[in-house]
Amino acid sequence: MKTFRGFLWRFLFKEIVPPQDLIAQYGRFLAQLLANRGFSEPPAESVISFRAQTVPNLNEAGEKILNAVKKGKPIFLFGDYDVDGLTSTALMFKLLRRLGAKKVFPVVPERSEGYGLLPPFVEKFYKLAGGGLIVALDNGTKEVETVKLAQKLGFDVVIFDHHTPGEELPPCTLVNPKISPNAPQFLKDLSTVGLVYIFAKYLERSGLTQIDPSWVDLPALGTIADVSALSCLNSKLVRKGLKFLNRRETSSVGLKVLLQNLRLEKLNENDIAFRLAPRLNAFGRLEKARRGLKFLITEKEREAQKLFEEMEALNNRRKEITERITRRVIQYYERNPSKALIYVDRIPKGILGIVAGRTASLLGVPSVIFSTDGRMAVGSSRSPEGINLVKVLKKISPLMERWGGHSQAAGLSVKVENLEEFKERFLQEVERYPTPTPTLEVDFPLQPKHLRENENVKNALRRLQPFGAGNPYPRFLFEDILLDFKRNRYGFTLHFERNGKLYMNVTDRGEVIPHHLKGKKLRVVYSVDNTERLDLQVEDFLWV
Repeated sequence: MKTFRGFLWRFLFKEIVPPQDLIAQYGRFLAQLLANRGFSEPPAESVISFRAQTVPNLNEAGEKILNAVKKGKPIFLFGDYDVDGLTSTALMFKLLRRLGAKKVFPVVPERSEGYGLLPPFVEKFYKLAGGGLIVALDNGTKEVETVKLAQKLGFDVVIFDHHTPGEELPPCTLVNPKISPNAPQFLKDLSTVGLVYIFAKYLERSGLTQIDPSWVDLPALGTIADVSALSCLNSKLVRKGLKFLNRRETSSVGLKVLLQNLRLEKLNENDIAFRLAPRLNAFGRLEKARRGLKFLITEKEREAQKLFEEMEALNNRRKEITERITRRVIQYYERNPSKALIYVDRIPKGILGIVAGRTASLLGVPSVIFSTDGRMAVGSSRSPEGINLVKVLKKISPLMERWGGHSQAAGLSVKVENLEEFKERFLQEVERYPTPTPTLEVDFPLQPKHLRENENVKNALRRLQPFGAGNPYPRFLFEDILLDFKRNRYGFTLHFERNGKLYMNVTDRGEVIPHHLKGKKLRVVYSVDNTERLDLQVEDFLWV
């Protein structure tokens, strides 16, 4: 039977049987949720046994950085324009200042300047200081030639990064767990700011410095914003960081101002993903990433407040531009339906990924959104489940200048003269895949009424937090009579006989619930987005 949104429901509680020892330790409900996610215990409660020195090249990085501090060398911190890049640069800046470094220059590029440690930046650093130490953060793993140039100009180079390495590694100190086949997966899951935090803790345990406990708020932000898998170590960092953020004991005057202005209570990972991260990202999306870094490292409250006001204006502008471009792209697709969407226009590069993600989700087809200057088209691509972008792009890689990414998300650049051939070849490769049916995984049958009233159920969900990549928000199933529904600003309010009111966001502006469903019994799948505020969202339903 077809559901309202056309999802194929997969009942995990029927497919997966939790081990008896898991049930005995945690009870059937939590044991089922853990087994559904492949966990043997709640991630944030897992015992993590590792020495920081098992992170590749951490000792060597420490020696080079401490030597540069001791000798008073100029240290250039080169980050990235997203939240992981901003937070890792801010955290390393705080650490170096704590170590006594005097000549520290934190820099992040704007999107228009390109991603990564490119030669123009190294040449600029050389003109400023004639040498010293470059610490690249959240980039650099593939910048082999730029590292060679930096060394030729007299720089030492240390890289902290979490991106997948290429065939050749840069000839410098590279702190990246992904270069070590023996590194445990939870280290490979770290964001770059998580790596920098491990480095700071390593120096502290070595007796070389003391760090503020509140510094863990930055890894919490970067981990969630970068959609890093919430395996055991990341879960611990996020959970600890949230405690400090909720107590307003932050590592940053800027973050304190942000939290004061947003007036968020009982902050959770969902708030980081949808309230804090988009605002911090707004600077980089609209070519003001350096202002975002300044916001995180300023020690002046008046300056932080001024930057917050600028951030809010940029974020509102970003939302308006995104809505307008998304509508335009969908209208284009409706006139040119296909198994893939490729759209080219003059679009701010900072919103390409957001638009591609929205259109892929709304239309259910792979989406590539390009911004062009007439010579080069720089694009971002997103894909629904079932179509692997890396495999598709690899087949047509000779047509691209640069590309890279993951199965459902990738960045790329194509010369304008190759665009038409790229479109044809991309569509040909996508057509080899069967049209995927989107799947909705359901954890357990649970009435919203029982969730609201049963403290044991709520406590079990709290133990499973934080939610995110690798540990999705729980989804539950119930049946009830739909008494009434009304359209609201963001979707629908559904009023059920036994379970009261639940909310359903619209995924499509034309989405309409038929009036004849009033008084009918519905089978409903809903998710729990916030276990403290009990934000419950209807994901899909069918009438029985």
